[in-house]
Amino acid sequence: MAGTVLYQKFARAYLFAEVNIISQEAGWTPNQFAKVMGKSGNTIRAWLDRERLPDLGNLSLICDRGGVAEARKRFILHVGEQLLTGSELISNLEQRNMYVVESAERTYGSFVKWDPVLPSALVQTEAFHMVLQPEPLEGRASKVKHWLRKKQRQENFFSRIATAESPTAEIYIPSSIFAVLDRLSAKDKRAQIDRMIEVNAMPGCEVLVVRSPLVVPFSFEGFKAAGQSAAGPDFVYVETFDQSRHVVEPRNLAVYDQARSLLRADSQGIEGFLDGGIHRLAEEHPE
Repeated sequence: MAGTVLYQKFARAYLFAEVNIISQEAGWTPNQFAKVMGKSGNTIRAWLDRERLPDLGNLSLICDRGGVAEARKRFILHVGEQLLTGSELISNLEQRNMYVVESAERTYGSFVKWDPVLPSALVQTEAFHMVLQPEPLEGRASKVKHWLRKKQRQENFFSRIATAESPTAEIYIPSSIFAVLDRLSAKDKRAQIDRMIEVNAMPGCEVLVVRSPLVVPFSFEGFKAAGQSAAGPDFVYVETFDQSRHVVEPRNLAVYDQARSLLRADSQGIEGFLDGGIHRLAEEHPE
């Protein structure tokens, strides 16, 4: 029962956030929102103030009137449908995407990002994405589209830094990534390293290099509300090849807290690593 209640709170928080984000992206004032939807001002305020959630029909109409991309609309309605059933939020290959993560990056207060193979999307450069990121199943043509979405995600997240809602972030990257960067041009490799150093210098942000990526051999993204009123329950986002899950049960979250502790103990700040770690790797693996 406790898990079901948490999943309902999580789904509601995501849907409330999306209603607010869509109205902001559309540039609607509350009065314009009411006119567009044909609703009273009281109804719109209840939606925006997270007092009453629009039903599925109105969520669909908000997406249509706000010009929301079809894939994002499908996911919003997917979450709304799962909210009605009270089930765990699990998405399959057709429905899975990063919309919950993208929304949470705009509303939650504390983040942990880890991938044992790739650096977080938040610190990637365009060159890294286009050259080193695996080709999408839809074909190379969609890769540019994916980068533009990733770039917008970065802008949304980093625009919060040094504001009243400034988040904290621990972004862990594997030490092996520096060998992978050799596949870029010297200029692009330098730009990618500089980008990670730049993020590390931002208030509340740390970019940490994990010496032994196998210490935690699975990727995950952790989100904690950390006092942000618009955030929902703490959660962890995990992916497999054909499925994505959002973990909210405290007992399961504790496993990821332990993983974060292992990463922390086996890592050092990127600038410290660059001062010594890369030189040691060169000595251990001479050409």
